[in-house]
Amino acid sequence: MSINEFIKNFQSQLENTDTVIEPETAYNQESYWDSLTAMVIKVMIEDEYGVDIEPEQITSFKNINELYSFIVEKKQ
Repeated sequence: MSINEFIKNFQSQLENTDTVIEPETAYNQESYWDSLTAMVIKVMIEDEYGVDIEPEQITSFKNINELYSFIVEKKQ
């Protein structure tokens, strides 16, 4: 899994799939981020990567890169 693939999967879960997401994007500070989005991302992470993560934990990461690194580490 590359970070670009992860970002593409992340974007596909958003209501506006044209939203620009970069590794440095502080997604939890963006206007689209809410508890429902956190749940949608949780399900995507479980389905696509087999990693169980709580929505509160998803919200705790600083940016996409930190979330991606957590998932990569848990997959190993």
